Amino acid sequence: MNNPLLEELNIVQNNYLSLLKELDKIPQNEISFAMIDLINVFWYENRNIIKLMFEYYFEGRDTYCFSAATIFDVDDRDQDSFFLFGDYHVFDDPIPSYLNTLHGISDKIYLEKMKTVISNTIKDNIRIIEEIGNDLVILPLRYSSVILNQHYEELDEIAETLFCSLFTNVSNIQEYKRKVVTIDDLLKHLDNHNSTFILLFEGDDPSESWECRMQKYKEENNPFDMNKLSSGGIFFLAVYGNIRQALALVDMANTFGVIPFIRSYIPLHYYILLTSTLEYNSKSELGFTEEKASLWKTKVSYLLYREFGKRKFNYSLGDLIQKAIDIDFETKVFSDLDYSTDEQEISTIIDVVNELLDEFE
Repeated sequence: MNNPLLEELNIVQNNYLSLLKELDKIPQNEISFAMIDLINVFWYENRNIIKLMFEYYFEGRDTYCFSAATIFDVDDRDQDSFFLFGDYHVFDDPIPSYLNTLHGISDKIYLEKMKTVISNTIKDNIRIIEEIGNDLVILPLRYSSVILNQHYEELDEIAETLFCSLFTNVSNIQEYKRKVVTIDDLLKHLDNHNSTFILLFEGDDPSESWECRMQKYKEENNPFDMNKLSSGGIFFLAVYGNIRQALALVDMANTFGVIPFIRSYIPLHYYILLTSTLEYNSKSELGFTEEKASLWKTKVSYLLYREFGKRKFNYSLGDLIQKAIDIDFETKVFSDLDYSTDEQEISTIIDVVNELLDEFE
């Protein structure tokens, strides 16, 4: 018997594909953000379908959500490991979240670059639905969580509080922008006890000077013009941005019960730190609690992604998924790890993952 919710989801995916194709036809120099905003309108109109899917169809099953990424990138076969864990798989469409962050921004260079990023995501989303739509569903879960819960401003306030806690004598963002402009200002106000975890980019070395680390951050993010930003502005862009993204991931996981799949180390780093912080923050009015099993699976899935990419398997996606089912890959991994959500040595997880990846050879 066909499931009405699944049929409705398929209709939503096909309608989204049609919208994406219409937008993709418009030359980039002619498309406006008002046109792209049709994507936000589309997902707002379908918010209740998303809510019902997670309340009734995905409920009680492991649903992994590919998030904290600009595109899925169908051609990147290293990330096929995403499909080796879980019952269902979702790509967290970032376009609505991008559009929300652009309100009030007037920098034309930045806006044009973001338009390019969104254009690339539109093209990738089209390929997802057309080429692997049977295995991967596109849903903007971070955006949808905020729409359903109506707490965008509250999330901003929590992110601001967490960011300001990194400093002494800084109580809000406005005060931070007044007090922290230069590297010397940063060194003067930064709370060394609370800021030891800060990473600006993958490969960042906290033992180096802040001046050196800032310069490397600018080099790592050279597509965006940072020449107009002060050192305090660059630090805010890097650290507040990561805190706010991690908070959105925690909110998404809390709302929909998904397991975030995060392929980049910096977003993973801040997600782990934030979930650990919120676990002990009993004052959180949002009611966040750490789902230890979910967080643990996020960590294991990241290490699997790293090790899987070293193998360069020559499977089609369908054959890879079937092979994983045939050898009972997921069950064996977590069974060999003894289903323990306690802290385990990374080397232990890597050894278990690699031993079972050998069965794909």
